[in-house]
Amino acid sequence: MRKMNLNLGWLVVIIPLGLLIFVVFPEIQDKYEDYASRKATHEAKVVVLDSLLNLAQPSTRDLNEIRKLETQVRVHGIVLTKERFLGLKLGGMFVVFIFMFGGMFLSGIWLNRKKNAAQNRQITFHYEDPSSDAIGQAISWVAISSGGSNFLSERLKKTSRGFTIVSSSKMKFMAWGFFLVGLNWFVWGLVEWMQTKGDIGFMDIGKLFFTSGGPFMLVGLFLVLATGAKAYFYIRKRIMVVDAKKRSFQEAYALQVLQKFVAGNSSGGYYCYELNLVTDTGERINLLNHGDKDYLLSDMVMISRFLKVPVWNRGVV
Repeated sequence: MRKMNLNLGWLVVIIPLGLLIFVVFPEIQDKYEDYASRKATHEAKVVVLDSLLNLAQPSTRDLNEIRKLETQVRVHGIVLTKERFLGLKLGGMFVVFIFMFGGMFLSGIWLNRKKNAAQNRQITFHYEDPSSDAIGQAISWVAISSGGSNFLSERLKKTSRGFTIVSSSKMKFMAWGFFLVGLNWFVWGLVEWMQTKGDIGFMDIGKLFFTSGGPFMLVGLFLVLATGAKAYFYIRKRIMVVDAKKRSFQEAYALQVLQKFVAGNSSGGYYCYELNLVTDTGERINLLNHGDKDYLLSDMVMISRFLKVPVWNRGVV
């Protein structure tokens, strides 16, 4: 009997896709139809009110109807305006989420295919024993950072002048997603204010910023800035810039790779890996810190070769 070859990764897509098609979209359609019905009723009342207000000699009954309709039109107009802008905010946020999570998912598929490509064959790499070296005996094997991601969050990338360590596309989608969610909420809030209240002052903008999407924009901006290049390696000049400090390739003495366990907030946790540069003075500088061991070891080999330094490994296999 022939065995079926299933890509179980696609099962992850079925659940959110099914929820969108069979739950979210029908609910959105029902909400929109209800809103459209109430809006049509409101507009009909506005027409009736206008006709009553244009009467030359309205009766007592007409005056009572005018007072009732004026209250209804004003209240319903406010409610419908709030619902319209809430719908625009939620719709914009939904589009941003599709961009963010869709981009993260597709970039994850692309990175996995690249990692498992036929040309990326397994290579044999020999580690050196740190116990036979004076600096190797003296350095700490405690992780530099207590945290770290459980996915590929940064990687080595070739440039025209050498190499650089940059954030992965998944991290960039996450950072821009936070920023755009906040921007969407703040902009629609600003438009709503201008249409309902008119003029807006500096203090009003500040209040609106920090009570709507502003905090998300600031977090997103921080993440965008943090996803910039972490290190530069200029091959011809034999110079590296790590943590904004310029160093010569001659200062590089070895690479240290280690495994650490990152505990979760509630329960469980995951393993993460660090690649640290060891200088000729015994200083340790973090280069890579993420949860994709295969990518980290591949980047480790590349860095070891162009820096021409050995690698000390403790427990990463």
